[in-house]
Amino acid sequence: MSSKKRSSSELIYKVHSFVPEVLVNELEAQQLGLGHIHESYLIQQSGLPTWILQRINTQVFTQPEQVEKNHRTLVDLFKSESIDTLGIQLPEVVPYSAERLYYWDADNQPWRLYSFYGEHICYEYCPSLEIARKAGKAFGRFSQVLNKLENNHENEPKKHHSERVKPVLQSTVSTKTSGIAEAFKPTLDAFHSIHHRAQQHHTARAKYHGPLHLNTKQGSHLLQFNLEVWNLTIEKYLPMLLAMENALTSEIGRNFNRLSHNDAKLNNVLLHPENEAAVILDLDTVMPGSLLFDLGDGLRSIATSAKEDEPDLAQVRIHWEYYQQYRDAFLAEVDSMLNQDEQRYISFAGPYMTFIMGLRFYTDFLNGNRYYYSNYPEHNLVRARNQFHLFHQMMEKLNG
Repeated sequence: MSSKKRSSSELIYKVHSFVPEVLVNELEAQQLGLGHIHESYLIQQSGLPTWILQRINTQVFTQPEQVEKNHRTLVDLFKSESIDTLGIQLPEVVPYSAERLYYWDADNQPWRLYSFYGEHICYEYCPSLEIARKAGKAFGRFSQVLNKLENNHENEPKKHHSERVKPVLQSTVSTKTSGIAEAFKPTLDAFHSIHHRAQQHHTARAKYHGPLHLNTKQGSHLLQFNLEVWNLTIEKYLPMLLAMENALTSEIGRNFNRLSHNDAKLNNVLLHPENEAAVILDLDTVMPGSLLFDLGDGLRSIATSAKEDEPDLAQVRIHWEYYQQYRDAFLAEVDSMLNQDEQRYISFAGPYMTFIMGLRFYTDFLNGNRYYYSNYPEHNLVRARNQFHLFHQMMEKLNG
């Protein structure tokens, strides 16, 4: 969805609504190209970057009031924690009023204002083992804070170990955590549910009447796609991943038992070169999920240096040293909180999240490329191919 063209004066007026003490003639607004969902602007005061103004995309987040409620609850939760002790923080939000974090304009569109972090760095690709470690520690600490009140298992969990765990192909019923904090509600339904994504895929596949063998050329690369083979691969691995979801959810209603970030990618954490507190970004998907989602999404994004839509498949590979470093740093923060089901499926966190992203890209292609922005008709197939390729590398490693 293309964003509405907005005048500088309109944007400055919105900023002034948050900080009325600042003179209007001191403010400048510049649109940012970062992010695929929200509409974001860099706000300068007297020539210095000071804030990020952001409009929430209400076509994606159709319950923006719940996004605001969750955000306020998250802010209140972190107020009780010491930033120095944790080593992480939330992006500082400038509240619109004592009652509201967000400003709602005449079109009932929600806007929020964040402080700008000039010295922290946002990495698109992992450049070193140290960055993999810092990111894993930051997201692990975030999971720890979210779930500390839920850490009341009847049985003490066992420590994780590195040996391969064989997947369980039937539904698994064992010790669950108690109910998730009621203050947080889903902002996107069934976001990381394999059940839900598989149903969407099967529906799209039934309606698709295009070719199953496709070719396209991007630059010097001839790209070939065999959807028949993809379909067989999906059906082969779905039972294992469905069993994993069953084990991580409650028996009634298939609800996840934890709180998680649900978008724990490398570019969603700001890291400081001198070890100041990391800043966890993109909080709109903080809701019921699984600790393993944040482990898996970090592994998926940190362990490969290739672009999500890299046309040269030879470049799409796992950096296992980064993979292990993020995994160890994340688990060191949450290890004592993991229950038996989470322990069982630790090794499948990366494959689960990688597979689900491949399935979503593939499904969007079958549906006519309606969700993800595409530069050419097969763009989502390239994205899906790359995720499935990474998934196969992870499974080969697990199988020795």
